[in-house]
Amino acid sequence: MYAVVIVTTAILIITISFSIIRQIQYKRNMQEIENYYKYTLQIEKINHEMRKFRHDYVNILSTLSDFIREEDMEGLRDYFHSEILPMQDSMQMNAIKINGIENLHVREIKGLLTTKILQAQEKNIRISIEVPEPIEKIDMPIINLSRVIGILLDNAIEASEKITEDPLIRIAFIKNEDTSVTFIVMNKCEPDMPKVHTLFQENFSTKGKNRGLGLSTLKELTDSTTNVLLDTTIDNNYFIQKVEILNSDS
Repeated sequence: MYAVVIVTTAILIITISFSIIRQIQYKRNMQEIENYYKYTLQIEKINHEMRKFRHDYVNILSTLSDFIREEDMEGLRDYFHSEILPMQDSMQMNAIKINGIENLHVREIKGLLTTKILQAQEKNIRISIEVPEPIEKIDMPIINLSRVIGILLDNAIEASEKITEDPLIRIAFIKNEDTSVTFIVMNKCEPDMPKVHTLFQENFSTKGKNRGLGLSTLKELTDSTTNVLLDTTIDNNYFIQKVEILNSDS
């Protein structure tokens, strides 16, 4: 009887474990598909806007002809600043969504980054991203890497919402030859930021009670991965976090 109970229990545990693993894998795949879908839609939208602009640019230029023919330089200047320049600013804002990430070839992370960039832009937060060299892989489990990047960018966006004067987030993926990849997030912060070591304490938060799990989870994730190094500093009213992922074969 005891043997039957033990075997039955073991079978149930194994069955439940496989079911949970399948559910986690399914949710992961769905999230990857959703992120990539959003990224694809955004590229299509920007390409559509560029096609419209190419189609209309002759008409736009023709609106300047009367000012030039009548040598109305003052009117031309006013028209240019009031009508033409805002179009340029709008196109630049849309282009920043994907500018700089063409060298990042990790599909899941590209989708996540695009989603976060869109969230920042919706909140009128300037954001720049730099990937100077092609990056084919990052030697960290993709789920953990997604969690790390998500925490850093969510915190940067929330902190930037408190900045009243020109909030800014800078993102970079730096490939260090064949030895490691460093992910950097910088955001403007308030001058009265707490000490860095207190920010990583569980349940500590500048956003209110019971909202301090993000950075403690980040530290737990990086500490539990032997090839990942986390460096956090505050410099000149910038909150700077660097995550270096060492290549296992380096």
